[in-house]
Amino acid sequence: MVAEVTVCNCWGKQKKYMNEIKQRKGLETRSYKVDSNSEFVEVEYNSIKDKLKYKIHLTEIGNEIQYEADNVIVGKIFVGITSIITLICIGVYFLGSPEKPGTYVANAIIWGAISIFGILKPHKDDILIVNGNKLIRLFRTKPNEVEVIEFANNLIKIANDKKKEMLINFDLNEEQFMGNIQWLLNMKLIDKTELEELKSEYKLKQLI
Repeated sequence: MVAEVTVCNCWGKQKKYMNEIKQRKGLETRSYKVDSNSEFVEVEYNSIKDKLKYKIHLTEIGNEIQYEADNVIVGKIFVGITSIITLICIGVYFLGSPEKPGTYVANAIIWGAISIFGILKPHKDDILIVNGNKLIRLFRTKPNEVEVIEFANNLIKIANDKKKEMLINFDLNEEQFMGNIQWLLNMKLIDKTELEELKSEYKLKQLI
């Protein structure tokens, strides 16, 4: 589920920005919501083991997207092997004449449980927003990759705008101001042209 906010621009057209995404994969759910009136992202996470609800300040969110996925082929091979072992144990128990049938029953239960766990366990296939103090982890294909990437890019844009809003403060002393805009340049939130323009604007404001 994805929520959008509609904004009118100066040309009279409407542009939609995604400010919320809700994801479900198996028994795990993730929800991220950007409140346009606050400085935080509201996060909700639920799984079999955990139920979390917290906020992340926009300035702690990174500005780079990465992918992270399990080696699915290895997992499929492992599940295939455990399934074959389970079937062999069941076959020997019912069709053969084992001396210790309980051993085959126990093995069938153990390997069968491992197979079921391997099938039900969700494989990692995530989009990460990194390069910040807090990690944002999104399911890559829930609801689909296009909408997830769109939400991630919009979240990065909002976070970057908030960082610039807080750090480009002309009331600071020169050392602090220059340090702030140099950090913005290092983080690629502004370019060298913008850096020089901000330096000039700061010096001009100090003369007024």
